[in-house]
Amino acid sequence: MFGNRRFVAIGATALLGAAALAGCSSSSEPAASSTLGTAQLPAPVMIAPDQTEASVKVGNFIVFNVESLAGTTISTDKPELLELSQAKEEGGAEFNPGAKALGVGVAIVTVTNPDSSTRDVTVTIT
Repeated sequence: MFGNRRFVAIGATALLGAAALAGCSSSSEPAASSTLGTAQLPAPVMIAPDQTEASVKVGNFIVFNVESLAGTTISTDKPELLELSQAKEEGGAEFNPGAKALGVGVAIVTVTNPDSSTRDVTVTIT
C-alpha cells in the first residue's frame, strides 16, 4: 500500500511537470514581444536648401539638404547646442551634413557651398 502512494505521488508530480512544460511550449497565439529595441527615434528635421529657420527638440537630428555634398561644409556659433556632422561619402552611401540638438537655445548654422557662397539657418531648440 505504501508503494502505491509513492507511485501516485511520483505520477502526479510528473503530470504537473508535463503540464507546466506544455504551458511553455509553442501555441497558436503570438508570443509577447520584448520592448527592448522597439523604441523608435523621431524622424530627423529636414532643412530645404532655401530654408532659413527651423525648430527642433533636444535629442532630435537635423539634416541639411544641399545641392552638392562634395565641398559643402557647415558650422555653428553654438557648438554646445548642436553637434555637427559634415557631408560625406562612406561605403558607397552619401550623407548630407547634419546636427544633433544637445541643449535648449538658439543657434545659427552656416552652410558653406562649394562655390564659397553661404546661407544661415537659425535653429531654435526646445
